[in-house]
Amino acid sequence: MNDLALIVLVAIVTFGSRVAFLARRRPVPEGLLGRFLEVFPLALFVALATSGLVAPEGSLAVTPALGGAAGGVVGAVATRRSLVGTILLGAAGYWLTRVLVG
Repeated sequence: MNDLALIVLVAIVTFGSRVAFLARRRPVPEGLLGRFLEVFPLALFVALATSGLVAPEGSLAVTPALGGAAGGVVGAVATRRSLVGTILLGAAGYWLTRVLVG
């Protein structure tokens, strides 16, 4: 098996398993688990976005990742923690910072 076929196969399995999980409609759990699932997308996005905020020297760098993190936080607050709003405003902040900073 060549490398390209292996990469495509792994991508299909990964994408398929995630789509199968998300496509099935289920009621939202109550209690602590429901609250966790409500705030988890924002926490995950912020964790991913902030990993690129610190420059190798250890200081804060103005990068597209900073714009994405700021946009994600603004999106979460402005859209009342909507996953779509958080992602869209985070992506907009990323691309705007990328255009302005370079």
